[in-house]
Amino acid sequence: MRASVNPGFLIWLLLGVVSISLADPGKGNPAAGQKLYRESCQNCHGAAGKGDSDMAAYLTPAPANLTAKATQEKTDAQLRKVIQEGRAGTAMTGYAVAFDEGKLDDLIAYIRSLKPIEPR
Repeated sequence: MRASVNPGFLIWLLLGVVSISLADPGKGNPAAGQKLYRESCQNCHGAAGKGDSDMAAYLTPAPANLTAKATQEKTDAQLRKVIQEGRAGTAMTGYAVAFDEGKLDDLIAYIRSLKPIEPR
């Protein structure tokens, strides 16, 4: 049996109408990640991930906006590295001890879910 690809689908894909996540499909559970986010990240990054928590006013530089294009365009490996190692010169500490690989996958899946829907 020979598989074929609809040329119309390819055009949609190339034009960016079909959204492709930078996360591996099926890797991580966003609902479990949201729980982890609320426990460990929300105090600085805010409820919606925009870096606008009450604590953010006291942090220099301000926490990253996790919904921003710059953050959402990072690969999973880049996000994983920041979460595990933190960021020098910021209040972002590393969480390598706190999150095993499964929890990191869940947290990254949740961060990906914060991506704003772009108008077509």
